[in-house]
Amino acid sequence: MDRRQQLLDILKSSNKPIPGSHLADALDVSRQTIVQDIAFLRKDGFDIISTTQGYMLAHGSKSQYREVLGIIHTPEQLKRELEILVAHHVTVEDVFIDHPVYGRIKGELNIRTPRDVKEFVEKRDRSPIPLFSEVTGGLHYHTLLAEDADTIAEAKAALQKEGFQLVDPA
Repeated sequence: MDRRQQLLDILKSSNKPIPGSHLADALDVSRQTIVQDIAFLRKDGFDIISTTQGYMLAHGSKSQYREVLGIIHTPEQLKRELEILVAHHVTVEDVFIDHPVYGRIKGELNIRTPRDVKEFVEKRDRSPIPLFSEVTGGLHYHTLLAEDADTIAEAKAALQKEGFQLVDPA
């Protein structure tokens, strides 16, 4: 599990502030790393409050589960892939590939709604530049966000039902 997801899980499990030093000890990182991770989580939309006693999620803050999806498909299937994920209330945070020469190449997407899908596909159609997945024979990865693990599991099952090939992201 990714460290920021672990940090988020710790914050979700507490109804009182947790000192940054305790979070750093629990995750075996520096206090400064916790400060940076909190900033990234806030950027991702998590309402994390800093108090004199530590950090906590704001009441009513919508919790999110994060998972990496490995998938293979053709460029023509791009729109349908995104439509299925969004229909299952899954946000497609990013896309990335492991390029054989350059290593990991990542692009931010933040696709949440059917309108986001439409705009992304239109932008793609206007661009002469290939998709990341076209460089890797269709294989690419997405970081997915949803309210819980079951929501992502249902979206993955729907993708498989429509013939998308899912791969282990490890």
